[in-house]
Amino acid sequence: MSIEAIKEIREVELLAEEKVKAAQQQAKEIVLQAEETADKIIRDTVDGQLAKNKKTLEEAEKEANKVAEQKKQQNNKQCELLSEKADVNFNNAVKMVTERIVK
Repeated sequence: MSIEAIKEIREVELLAEEKVKAAQQQAKEIVLQAEETADKIIRDTVDGQLAKNKKTLEEAEKEANKVAEQKKQQNNKQCELLSEKADVNFNNAVKMVTERIVK
Protein backbone atom coordinates (compact mmCIF):
# COMPACT_ATOMS: atom_id res chain seq x y z
CA MET A 1 0.00 0.00 0.00
CA SER A 2 1.23 3.38 -0.80
CA ILE A 3 1.64 6.16 1.72
CA GLU A 4 -1.02 8.18 -0.10
CA ALA A 5 -3.56 5.40 0.35
CA ILE A 6 -2.74 5.14 4.05
CA LYS A 7 -3.13 8.91 4.45
CA GLU A 8 -6.50 8.78 2.69
CA ILE A 9 -7.65 5.93 4.92
CA ARG A 10 -6.53 7.84 8.01
CA GLU A 11 -8.34 11.00 6.85
CA VAL A 12 -11.51 9.01 6.20
CA GLU A 13 -11.21 7.41 9.65
CA LEU A 14 -10.76 10.85 11.29
CA LEU A 15 -13.72 12.21 9.35
CA ALA A 16 -15.81 9.19 10.43
CA GLU A 17 -14.79 9.75 14.08
CA GLU A 18 -15.80 13.41 13.85
CA LYS A 19 -19.16 12.44 12.36
CA VAL A 20 -19.71 9.87 15.14
CA LYS A 21 -18.85 12.49 17.82
CA ALA A 22 -21.16 15.01 16.17
CA ALA A 23 -23.94 12.42 16.01
CA GLN A 24 -23.41 11.54 19.67
CA GLN A 25 -23.55 15.21 20.63
CA GLN A 26 -26.70 15.69 18.56
CA ALA A 27 -28.24 12.62 20.21
CA LYS A 28 -27.47 14.08 23.67
CA GLU A 29 -29.10 17.37 22.70
CA ILE A 30 -32.17 15.56 21.37
CA VAL A 31 -32.47 13.58 24.63
CA LEU A 32 -32.14 16.78 26.70
CA GLN A 33 -34.78 18.52 24.61
CA ALA A 34 -37.08 15.51 24.94
CA GLU A 35 -36.60 15.47 28.73
CA GLU A 36 -37.32 19.20 28.94
CA THR A 37 -40.43 18.78 26.81
CA ALA A 38 -41.58 15.85 28.94
CA ASP A 39 -41.00 17.85 32.14
CA LYS A 40 -43.01 20.76 30.73
CA ILE A 41 -45.86 18.46 29.70
CA ILE A 42 -45.89 16.88 33.16
CA ARG A 43 -45.86 20.29 34.89
CA ASP A 44 -48.65 21.57 32.65
CA THR A 45 -50.70 18.44 33.26
CA VAL A 46 -50.22 18.60 37.02
CA ASP A 47 -51.05 22.33 37.07
CA GLY A 48 -54.12 21.73 34.94
CA GLN A 49 -55.28 18.88 37.16
CA LEU A 50 -54.71 20.96 40.29
CA ALA A 51 -56.79 23.78 38.82
CA LYS A 52 -59.52 21.33 37.87
CA ASN A 53 -59.49 19.77 41.35
CA LYS A 54 -59.62 23.22 42.96
CA LYS A 55 -62.62 24.17 40.85
CA THR A 56 -64.37 20.89 41.70
CA LEU A 57 -63.67 21.45 45.38
CA GLU A 58 -65.03 25.00 45.24
CA GLU A 59 -68.20 23.79 43.51
CA ALA A 60 -68.65 21.05 46.10
CA GLU A 61 -68.16 23.57 48.90
CA LYS A 62 -70.79 25.90 47.38
CA GLU A 63 -73.23 23.02 47.06
CA ALA A 64 -72.53 21.91 50.65
CA ASN A 65 -73.13 25.47 51.89
CA LYS A 66 -76.39 25.60 49.95
CA VAL A 67 -77.58 22.32 51.45
CA ALA A 68 -76.47 23.42 54.93
CA GLU A 69 -78.44 26.66 54.59
CA GLN A 70 -81.55 24.73 53.53
CA LYS A 71 -81.16 22.38 56.50
CA LYS A 72 -80.68 25.36 58.82
CA GLN A 73 -83.89 26.94 57.57
CA GLN A 74 -85.77 23.67 58.02
CA ASN A 75 -84.41 23.30 61.56
CA ASN A 76 -85.40 26.89 62.40
CA LYS A 77 -88.96 26.20 61.19
CA GLN A 78 -89.12 23.03 63.29
CA CYS A 79 -87.82 24.94 66.32
CA GLU A 80 -90.49 27.58 65.84
CA LEU A 81 -93.21 24.93 65.59
CA LEU A 82 -91.94 23.16 68.70
CA SER A 83 -91.77 26.46 70.55
CA GLU A 84 -95.35 27.28 69.56
CA LYS A 85 -96.52 23.83 70.70
CA ALA A 86 -94.63 24.25 73.95
CA ASP A 87 -96.29 27.63 74.53
CA VAL A 88 -99.74 26.14 73.90
CA ASN A 89 -99.00 23.19 76.20
CA PHE A 90 -97.60 25.52 78.86
CA ASN A 91 -100.66 27.73 78.71
CA ASN A 92 -102.91 24.66 78.92
CA ALA A 93 -100.91 23.35 81.87
CA VAL A 94 -101.13 26.72 83.67
CA LYS A 95 -104.86 26.82 83.00
CA MET A 96 -105.31 23.26 84.28
CA VAL A 97 -103.29 23.89 87.44
CA THR A 98 -105.14 27.15 88.06
CA GLU A 99 -108.51 25.43 87.65
CA ARG A 100 -107.55 22.67 90.09
CA ILE A 101 -106.29 25.14 92.67
CA VAL A 102 -109.39 27.30 92.39
CA LYS A 103 -111.78 24.36 92.62
